[in-house]
Amino acid sequence: MKKALFLGLATLDIQYFVDEFPAGNVKIKTQAPDCWVGGPATNAAVAFAKLNGNTHLVTAVGKNAFQSVFKNDFEQCNIQYIDLLERVDSQPVLASVISASNGERTIFTHYPDRITQPIDEKKLLDQLQPEVVMLDGFYPEVAVKLAHEAKNRQIPVVFDGGSWKSYLPELLPHVDYAICSNDFYPPTCEQPKEIFDYLDQFAISHKAITRGNQPILVSSREMNCELDVPQVDVIDTLGAGDFFHGAFCYYLLTKNNYLQALQKSAEFASKTCLFKGPRSWLNKLI
Repeated sequence: MKKALFLGLATLDIQYFVDEFPAGNVKIKTQAPDCWVGGPATNAAVAFAKLNGNTHLVTAVGKNAFQSVFKNDFEQCNIQYIDLLERVDSQPVLASVISASNGERTIFTHYPDRITQPIDEKKLLDQLQPEVVMLDGFYPEVAVKLAHEAKNRQIPVVFDGGSWKSYLPELLPHVDYAICSNDFYPPTCEQPKEIFDYLDQFAISHKAITRGNQPILVSSREMNCELDVPQVDVIDTLGAGDFFHGAFCYYLLTKNNYLQALQKSAEFASKTCLFKGPRSWLNKLI
């Protein structure tokens, strides 16, 4: 069984389904919303666990009324987790999700509180012995040190570039695989080539930009190309990009081939879009 460590965000998502996005200043009545545990690193860990079994997540939940919701979700998804705010009264990160009938979604959320509890990254890696580490860019006060130590131990570091964050120049030098979304724009960058050029400054050997149902843009020291993604009848895209990253970590370890890992991850993520919500696919996909 492969071992992966995911570090990043866990959120409480309240998901509403509507036929189409409303205009401004209106009140919409919907069916009762669904409540999920989400977040880039969390959903990635869910995908890896589905493909591989137990996995490990380092995140921040804190002491609050929703602790049991997170705990139950992690247990059901076979995720072993470390709560960086286990003994701290803290409001979890909340997200309101509006999903339209065409599968598109809009999310309202906020940044998490800063982590002030120290963590021994060397002890953590000694204890868990991961074969890959994935970071979603949140909690830089922990992520930078962990990535640095993983890099020193030649453990591959995968970065989920969902959006630009000001502190990323501290993290990117320790990244081996940067898989970015179409919304990831470093300063002064407007075109994909400019994004790849920017990431090259940090000697990141493998880079990609995912673009929903459009081909994935791929760049590495050996190649520059595009990879087609499966075209499916989308029901819901919530979490699909996160599941891509979790699957990528798994296929990177099992295929040992960058392009194959990207292709298999795209196939996996596309299948999750055939189901409503970010968990209903779990018992229906191999």
